[in-house]
Amino acid sequence: MQDDHSGAGQSAAERLAWEIREAIYEGSLVPGSPLREVSLADAKGVSRRTVREALLLLASQGLVVHERNRGATVRALGADDVIDMYRVRRTFELQGARNAPLASDEDRARLQAAYERLHDAVHGEDSREIVNADLSFHGAVVGLVGSARLDGFYAQMSPEMEMVLAVIRRGERIDGLTPEQIIADHRTIHAALMARDVIEAQRAILEHIDFNERYLLGLLESTRLLD
Repeated sequence: MQDDHSGAGQSAAERLAWEIREAIYEGSLVPGSPLREVSLADAKGVSRRTVREALLLLASQGLVVHERNRGATVRALGADDVIDMYRVRRTFELQGARNAPLASDEDRARLQAAYERLHDAVHGEDSREIVNADLSFHGAVVGLVGSARLDGFYAQMSPEMEMVLAVIRRGERIDGLTPEQIIADHRTIHAALMARDVIEAQRAILEHIDFNERYLLGLLESTRLLD
């Protein structure tokens, strides 16, 4: 999960990477936008070395690509990327549901806290907090597996997932979805997991993930928000 880590304790490159990442998530830097070292260094008052380090960090997170003769650009996620990402999500989250009856009290408490955070977020006006809370909730679902390695792999995917969730949230605002519509799927997933109902949890997870994948692919086709 990527929360606001723009404060003290970060290097100049990490702070710059955070600023660029936020611009990508908010849509002010669209897919394919050039990220030129000289322009960024001048605009941010940092060295070109700092810019290079920031762009390398973003590349490692799947948000930036480096191309010969073009330099760095904001990555454009295509339909194949989205399908693959959601394939991984299904695998991870369904395994979390399978393990719900065996989940520790600590993991269940984390799931409860994540759901409450998401519930509060969707009734607020901070779109970035909604995205972060959404990631936190699904991370808590994966956390029911009880595997540090799986949690780590999910965390590595988070920047890319945050990018697509930000697009989904923008689409929902355009479509006029209410907070209750946004939270409904998560409420069903949460209730089933807390009740240790594996079958219902898996059904709800699949329904939620399948719908979001179709919605995102539709946005991709109709508005080219990701490509």
